[in-house]
Amino acid sequence: MLDTLIGGRYKVIRLLGSGGFGRTYLAQDIQQSEPFYCVIKHFQPISQDERILTVARRLFETEARILERLGKHEQIPRLIDFFEENHEFYIVEDFVDGHALSDEFSRDNCLDEGQVIEFLRDVLQILDFVHENRVIHRDIKPGNLIRRPDGQIVLIDFGAVKELGTQLLGGEKSGNTQFTVGICTHGYTPGEQLAGSPRFSSDIYALGMTAIQALTGQQPTELPVDPDTSQILWKDVVRVSPGLSLILDRMVRYEFRTRFQSAADVLRSLDKLSELPTNITAVPPSMLLPESMLRLPLNADSRPGPGWRGQLRSGLGVAIAASVAIAAGVIGVQTLGWLEPLELSAYDHMVRLQPRLDPDPRLLIVQITETDLQRLQRVTPSDATLSEVLSTLQEHSPRVIGLDLYRDIPQDPGRDLLLEQLQADNVIAITKMGDVAGGHIPAPPGVPDNRIGFNDFPIDADGIVRRNLIFASYESQVLHSFAMRVALLYLKEEGIVPVNVEHDPEQLDLGQSRLIPLESNSGGYQSVDAAGYQIMLRYRAPHHLAQAITVSNILDGNFDPEWISDRIVLIGTTAPSARDLFNTPYTAGLNEDHQMAGVIIHAQMVSQLLTAATDGNALYWFVPLQAEMAWILLWALVGGGIAWYVRHPLSLGLSSASVLVIIVGTSILLFVNQGWLPVVAPVLAFIIADGAIVSYRFYRLHRYQQAIETMMWTD
Repeated sequence: MLDTLIGGRYKVIRLLGSGGFGRTYLAQDIQQSEPFYCVIKHFQPISQDERILTVARRLFETEARILERLGKHEQIPRLIDFFEENHEFYIVEDFVDGHALSDEFSRDNCLDEGQVIEFLRDVLQILDFVHENRVIHRDIKPGNLIRRPDGQIVLIDFGAVKELGTQLLGGEKSGNTQFTVGICTHGYTPGEQLAGSPRFSSDIYALGMTAIQALTGQQPTELPVDPDTSQILWKDVVRVSPGLSLILDRMVRYEFRTRFQSAADVLRSLDKLSELPTNITAVPPSMLLPESMLRLPLNADSRPGPGWRGQLRSGLGVAIAASVAIAAGVIGVQTLGWLEPLELSAYDHMVRLQPRLDPDPRLLIVQITETDLQRLQRVTPSDATLSEVLSTLQEHSPRVIGLDLYRDIPQDPGRDLLLEQLQADNVIAITKMGDVAGGHIPAPPGVPDNRIGFNDFPIDADGIVRRNLIFASYESQVLHSFAMRVALLYLKEEGIVPVNVEHDPEQLDLGQSRLIPLESNSGGYQSVDAAGYQIMLRYRAPHHLAQAITVSNILDGNFDPEWISDRIVLIGTTAPSARDLFNTPYTAGLNEDHQMAGVIIHAQMVSQLLTAATDGNALYWFVPLQAEMAWILLWALVGGGIAWYVRHPLSLGLSSASVLVIIVGTSILLFVNQGWLPVVAPVLAFIIADGAIVSYRFYRLHRYQQAIETMMWTD
């Protein structure tokens, strides 16, 4: 077909495309004095049957008349000639020099809102002219929109046009012969056109899909579809102002009755965009269409100006105020103690996450187990048995022996022998202070006060031992805890003794550490009983915190003397039948042996005090109440700020999750370094602020969209 002369004057240069009735060629009119290029549309009837030719000739003449009328518009190719040759039909149109918009639209070259609005205005005024001529284009898409070098858009390919009232889809019958024409492009074609009933609004749908492609850079077939409504889901791909969003949504509605019914209707709605307020303080500024974007040339910079930023800052002020109010509310709830159980639960989790310390080489734990009691046939060892154990231990020169057994009542035989052993200078005995309801248990008789320590534990409301009570007042006396007595006696040979802080006599320096007493609102506590001198108990490990043997091992001589020499030896019951078991922060994370024996907890306390005095760590620290409040306020502000600035749901979700990881991670990192900051309160403040601002944004956007719909759809 190339170089073929058609109509005696049009020389075919190349094939441009095929489809519909036939083919389209680029040709040159050789009768012109200067090179003149044109487009020839070649229509080929499906049969040479006279009846088919009659139908085809009528359709051809109809299209020619339509194109002759439409070609009067400067943005539609002009009809140059039309003729029949060898029972085939030809239409000659102006060649439009330029490139198709399909070459422009891509993920890397999306149009901004201002450019899309200008694009819509340009094409809609063409479409309005087409529809006024009672014609439906039926194949609007980027490939049929040509941009000339001067930037003007031309609508081409009326090979599928339909004059209203003429049936092209569905065919015409003559006898047993049927002539059918059906042209469309998947993704740009609405359902009613696919069903054979195109309407003016079908072109509007196709143009809307083209505009969405320009905004998103994605082909219509790449966009998801709502399975319930069949609506195209495109607004998660690109952020647009509510005004333009409403217009595009209405252009591409699945149900044609709810779509714009004419190009003029769309143009009127676009005109109303310029009437929308651009400084409504009750509207999220990033959701407004800036005035500068309404009528930009295609190459203009569409970035918002200072006014837009001012509005964003103004809206941010609302977010800040809300975040501060939320932080104040969370602080109030925290002060009432309502968050304390959650904070303590978080504390326990962090304890379980802490690195385990190696067994303390300074301690030996002599356990009285169920096996030992079965061997002795007693519920508690007799005084004679304890005397023998103490005597055996003393032969190997322990530095301190701590007896965590009540011996105010004789456990014959061997009472005198035990009392004699208790006179040794390195033996610490216990007493029980009890509580207001009673329960006081005195120390064994004859043991001096400086070698007696109370073994009472401060137990939180949930039954867990988290604190180390080292001094307490009892009957107008200041008593030492059992662990403190043992630790001080051991440290005495190291030359370490407690010293009152000069500027604060209520605090003690012990070796390399300052023992700062716990307050009722330290860390995650809010109303804990902080009477006496308490510190948070730093557990060394849930198991194996020191070398351990049994009473039977001592009685049988089954031990290494090095385990005893110059060490602290703690003797106590670990048998469950003794009911001297307590819940600890490890309890919730253990499947078995989830409770810890009293003597083991005393060992934990002794080890903490020794490590604090000699190594300068193992003590928890806290920040002032004002710093805790600032910490909570900070994350409430971060939550509000993120919710205000980050608009895309996925980005917002990822940002929020990242911040939560930062809050929790920071708390854990501080805790590993013995710093206890509230974790639940800042997390709660962040989540509430984040959720509240998002809800507020959606509320304002909903109100604004209602206002826009009222303004745009009301004449």
